[in-house]
Amino acid sequence: MTIHYTNGDRILQAVLADPKLAELGGYTPTGDETVADALDSENIIIRAVAMIIDGNENQYTPKEIYTQVSNYLTTNI
Repeated sequence: MTIHYTNGDRILQAVLADPKLAELGGYTPTGDETVADALDSENIIIRAVAMIIDGNENQYTPKEIYTQVSNYLTTNI
């Protein structure tokens, strides 16, 4: 079975593959991450990146994305 990744999924995978971010976030990228799965992640870094990509894909304004991610990080860090 072939998995078809969206552009957002590919962007997420590329961002999460950064070794410094992976070290900071305490995760090991698999290359199979999807935005939908990442939005449910318990890892704060993975979820914040997914929120930015999801907001962009859903055509939220930069201010809306900033507010959503900022509120999430403020309550979870």
